[in-house]
Amino acid sequence: MTWLQRLRLALPALLFSTALSGCSGEGAGAGFVNRSPEDYCTLSDRSTLFLIDRTTRFDEDDQRVLMDSLGHAVDRLDTGDRIIIATISDHYSKTRGLANACKPGCPEATGIIGEIAGSCSTMKAKQDEQAFMAGLAASLREIIGTAEDAPGSDIIRTIGHWTGSNSADPYTSIIIYSDMLENSEMISWRDFSALPDESLISIVEEHAAIAKLSAANVQVIGYGRFHDADRSPLPAATDRKVRSFWSLYFGQSQSSLEFAASIE
Repeated sequence: MTWLQRLRLALPALLFSTALSGCSGEGAGAGFVNRSPEDYCTLSDRSTLFLIDRTTRFDEDDQRVLMDSLGHAVDRLDTGDRIIIATISDHYSKTRGLANACKPGCPEATGIIGEIAGSCSTMKAKQDEQAFMAGLAASLREIIGTAEDAPGSDIIRTIGHWTGSNSADPYTSIIIYSDMLENSEMISWRDFSALPDESLISIVEEHAAIAKLSAANVQVIGYGRFHDADRSPLPAATDRKVRSFWSLYFGQSQSSLEFAASIE
């Protein structure tokens, strides 16, 4: 008996079994079994780093933009994509990882054999997705309602720290919620605002703090105000300086950079 003849004989029973598993929330995704949340990470090699600058207190506008932007960032994730959320403080050693998870979901089965042999539980995937979303919301609530007003902002070395970690490879997208006004032990705000961009990059290279990326898409949001009590708008000259430096910084790794009020 040929393989095709055996398949034809077994097909009715297999289809009946598949129908039953579909009714119980099973049956999508050939060969993939979602036993644990980490299993979803095998479905994608894409990852997003979402950095939140905690060196300036959030006002109501900050909170709204941050929540909306994270929501849009998560909506853009495909099944299996990883998202890492971390903080920026006055020293890179104080950075905190708030979340590190992959978006749950069952892969689409391809062809009749895939439909028959599917082993991903759609019901469990939906439960895992609810837990995934709840975890991200909790990580944001943890910091959004707490005040922090640090004396400096170690943005550059924090980016270098997270892009250089083993779990960071490869970041395909980076989102930074920050005013991007560097003021650290490595580069003070006075030097950052006064030195030529090329001189600043030389300092960054001496400290091995260049972002370890490969053609990532970088978005900066919540940008355009000073680190002061009134959150004053940046003067045009300062705005140009900040934009030109960060464009050069991320350009070292062939990454694109976009400044935006929020993620739409």
